[in-house]
Amino acid sequence: MAVDIKVATERAEARIGSVIKDKWRLDRLLGVGGMACVYSATHRNKKRAAVKMLHREYSTDSSIRERFLREGYLANSVGHRGVVTVDDDDVAEDGTAFIVMELLDGETLEQRWRRKEQRLPLEEALAVADQVLDALAAAHEKGVVHRDLKPENLFLTRDGVVKLLDFGVGRLKEMKGVSTNTLSGATMGTPAFMAPEQARGRWEEVDGQTDLWALGATLFTLLTGKYVHEGQTVNETLALAVTQPARPIKTERPDLPDRASALIDKALAYAKPQRFADARAMQAEVRLVYAALSGGDVSRAAHLSVPDPEPSATSLQLAVSTDPRLRATTARGVSASGLPAPLREAWQVPRNRRLLLAGGGVGLLLLMVVLARSCAGSEPEVASLGPAPAGVQTLAPSATPSVTAPPPPSAAPPVSIDALPREHKKKAGEGRPAAGSGAPAKKDDPFARRR
Repeated sequence: MAVDIKVATERAEARIGSVIKDKWRLDRLLGVGGMACVYSATHRNKKRAAVKMLHREYSTDSSIRERFLREGYLANSVGHRGVVTVDDDDVAEDGTAFIVMELLDGETLEQRWRRKEQRLPLEEALAVADQVLDALAAAHEKGVVHRDLKPENLFLTRDGVVKLLDFGVGRLKEMKGVSTNTLSGATMGTPAFMAPEQARGRWEEVDGQTDLWALGATLFTLLTGKYVHEGQTVNETLALAVTQPARPIKTERPDLPDRASALIDKALAYAKPQRFADARAMQAEVRLVYAALSGGDVSRAAHLSVPDPEPSATSLQLAVSTDPRLRATTARGVSASGLPAPLREAWQVPRNRRLLLAGGGVGLLLLMVVLARSCAGSEPEVASLGPAPAGVQTLAPSATPSVTAPPPPSAAPPVSIDALPREHKKKAGEGRPAAGSGAPAKKDDPFARRR
């Protein structure tokens, strides 16, 4: 069962300003993902929080609802400042399940990585890893395994604290009767960051070392701009995770210090006995590598600053990834991830790129018509441009542009073939592109996003 994001977004926007359970006013929509949407909200006692609401289609399914509400139980059981706390859970008047979480201000590691041209400095990545490992150690000591660690689920707050988000697919070892299958029987998690045992669905083997593999994959991506396994689909990526060991990080970053490369390669070892025994062991090595690199203690690392949000951005954002390797193999929960920040990120999505180009072409074409009429001595009036050029529909001021194969912006106004002398008609008709032809679409950028 897949949710139409457009429909879910419209429905989520319609809730803004409403009050649920007579206490939480939904102030602003922060983002919409494949499983839920998140709002900034204000309690009647003026406390502010984030309210995460499961999509209505899933709220009626008891197994999905149980998994969704389990997030709060798992996160709160850890009791570490690096894990987002959940204050409440309930069901809204329309039957939609929701949880209330602390409202964060900052950016995800995925957003930061994009902002820094898809490659973080090694010292910064190690400082982040140290905090993540501290939180993971606390979680593993309580028997909690995250199972969906990735840059999108690591949030850097304005005061420099790294928070683990989205324990929705996590597991508490003591929990009984909780299904580990997806709705369709596939494996849970995000393929690009899955350890071999998780990709195989061997749940009895999924433990803290599985999270360490995911952290190694996260560091690999943050430092190289690539995934450990470069499959083009969910199934290809899962197949590679099952059958192929991770390639050494030096194949992508030969400039990395040997000890830093060895740290990441060990975390990504195919066989579990070859990985770090636990989070504390990996954290100790991270600190040694950081000290050798910088000459100082990682606890004294420079504060990682977060820039003020752009006018159209929010402090806690979500997105549904356009890359199939980043889609969870279940109806995945929303995590604090980047909504398009605007034009720059919208451009990375091929469909958006085509719309932007088409819209720009229409605008330039209309400007050319206005200028042409102005040069001809007529007074240009945008509201009455006359018949639209071929391929362009006239629009009401509030209408959404609709374009049908506009001519290139630099082309002269179209001329009807019937207006040409007879001897030129044949030549003019030759070489016309067939309907629907054009330059092949560019391949999706593997890092383009926005659950």
